[in-house]
Amino acid sequence: MTNGEYQQLVQFLGEQFAAIDRRFAAVDQRFAAMERRFDALERRVEEGFREVLGHLDAIYRRLERLEQEYHAIVEGLGRIEGILTDERGRREELERGLAELRERVALLQARIDELERRLRA
Repeated sequence: MTNGEYQQLVQFLGEQFAAIDRRFAAVDQRFAAMERRFDALERRVEEGFREVLGHLDAIYRRLERLEQEYHAIVEGLGRIEGILTDERGRREELERGLAELRERVALLQARIDELERRLRA
């Protein structure tokens, strides 16, 4: 290989390496741009997750409050049912007493009628 051929080879390889270097620089810029885009996307996703977690926390608090209210309502209904059962028992007892009282009044009225009939006779 002559000195001239060697110089041509060096120049050719230098141009090739320069072209490859430019392509690497372009690819590096594209990777840098992609990295910035991914960083921005990652920040948006993290913000979205934080927002969703905040909403879920609020929902859990509401559900907890609803569960407490549910238990309070169930307990209150149990007390009301107990009162109604007691009232029903008392009412039935009063009705039996009233029926017995009516029977006695009917017997007394019959005795009074019998006595009045005897006095007239």
